[in-house]
Amino acid sequence: MMDNLVFATNSMRSSVSSLKKKLSNLKIQVEMFDAEIEKIETKFDKVITESEIYKAKLGREMTREVRRLELELTRLRKATAVSGQEDKPVITNEELHIAKTICILEAVLRPMCEGADDFRLITQAFLFPAVVERIVEGSEEAYFMEEVPASASLVVKRGKEYVGWLRETYDTHLTDLDTWEKASGLVCDWWKNDALPLLYGSRDEQWDLDIPLTLQEMLIWRDSPADRPLHFSAAFDAYDIYRRNKDEVYEVTGTRDFELKTFSFLP
Repeated sequence: MMDNLVFATNSMRSSVSSLKKKLSNLKIQVEMFDAEIEKIETKFDKVITESEIYKAKLGREMTREVRRLELELTRLRKATAVSGQEDKPVITNEELHIAKTICILEAVLRPMCEGADDFRLITQAFLFPAVVERIVEGSEEAYFMEEVPASASLVVKRGKEYVGWLRETYDTHLTDLDTWEKASGLVCDWWKNDALPLLYGSRDEQWDLDIPLTLQEMLIWRDSPADRPLHFSAAFDAYDIYRRNKDEVYEVTGTRDFELKTFSFLP
């Protein structure tokens, strides 16, 4: 009888030990399952976020394309109204505002970014969504500039000083990925808190919501002009309108006098 009791005891211990191992394995499997679920949830959240970003970008692109087609249609209607003439296409009031504003912005950027193409690129990454897209949309007339503001010379001076500070702060050009990521926010802050308020006479809180374009996007703008109409329709339209009407707005905006004065004082 004692042998039976010992056998039963040993058998029970073995069963308990086996059960513990099974429970331990089950616990490990549950933890692994929870980890997999967490990974799936993370991937799902990322997909949702990326889809929302793509949806917003697609919406902006569609709006810009519709606006571009509207401008083109207006231009064609006015051109066909001028029968029997081979003069250059008639410019609309909206196109005139766009051409003047880009002309003035370029008059500020040219001397400021002389020898600093990387600073121009990181600047455009912010100005495209913050200013250029808005003037092409035409929904906010406050963004149009009719003549070079009196503060333009000061903005150029401060801009060149800021470029000097960036050169002292970073060992590489701003188009280095790590440097771009570090400097982008600082450059955006300088434009929305210093340069643009000086040019426009006030600060727009919308600038705090604007997201600058990435280095990868701006390299496409710089290196692939043929892709600009597809990827940067608003900026492409704005600069195309400026290019076609530069002669008409160059003097009336005061750009010619400003450039003569500015370049005469450059070292």
